[in-house]
Amino acid sequence: MRVYDPLMKYLDECGIQTVTLTYSEIEKIIGRELPATAYKKREWWSNNDRTHSQSAAWSDVGYKTCGIILGESVTFEKKG
Repeated sequence: MRVYDPLMKYLDECGIQTVTLTYSEIEKIIGRELPATAYKKREWWSNNDRTHSQSAAWSDVGYKTCGIILGESVTFEKKG
């Protein structure tokens, strides 16, 4: 299982158009701490690079990131 598969499963099963999760909530979902770059660089949350496992986790189930507050929370929005 990939590190961000639990996040992908959570988003896929939640059935909500827009989901805002705190970093702590995401870390509980994936069962580990997010890397330091997730706290410091907005690019880590990019929707454009599906070669990164974190981006694939939300993209593969039809979400994109928006409303990123570094170190605090991320909003995922269902595409389309």
